[in-house]
Amino acid sequence: MKVSELSRRSGVSVASIKYYLREGLLPAGQQTATNQADYGELHVRRLQLIRSLIDVGGLPISRVRATLAAVDDEATPMHDAFGAVMHGLDEVPADDRPDDVDAAFDEVQTWMASRKWHVAPNAPAPHRLAELIATLRRFDFPISMSYFDAISDFVEGVVEPEVEYARAMPDRTAAVETMLIGTVVIGQVIVEIRRLALEAVSYRSDGS
Repeated sequence: MKVSELSRRSGVSVASIKYYLREGLLPAGQQTATNQADYGELHVRRLQLIRSLIDVGGLPISRVRATLAAVDDEATPMHDAFGAVMHGLDEVPADDRPDDVDAAFDEVQTWMASRKWHVAPNAPAPHRLAELIATLRRFDFPISMSYFDAISDFVEGVVEPEVEYARAMPDRTAAVETMLIGTVVIGQVIVEIRRLALEAVSYRSDGS
């Protein structure tokens, strides 16, 4: 297909496609003339993944490039390819953080070890969790790590079939895209369900 058809099929503008080609995010098509090339289904899928990383995941181009490198490298284990997506969704905070965040981070590390959760040292999530716990405590919420055990049991049960589903995809691109969409969208679903539950419990508390 020509670039115009690729644009129509993928929903990505011709200008963006040409930009992704220049940046090396999208492989070149089969050259048919000096200024023309043919593209195939793999290009459609690749553009869908790029747009998912940018539009759904909110990743900047630099992180999109790193994630795609993990997808393209067949020597990279699928777990590490998934990790490139997970870690690309956020940044590890700066080292100069408050003491209460440092203390909370140590608690998070101990808690993860007790759950036998292996998480890469460069993962942003433990740092963000520590920041959130420290913030709750500043507002006098009586939070300890054990408070999150039941929630974690539930979430672990949710993500197990999610990971299995992603790993069952026919290729690495589809697997990574599925993991990205699941992480962002199902994560937001859980947030919205919690909001609904808060309102419902508050209503019951009024004796209604």
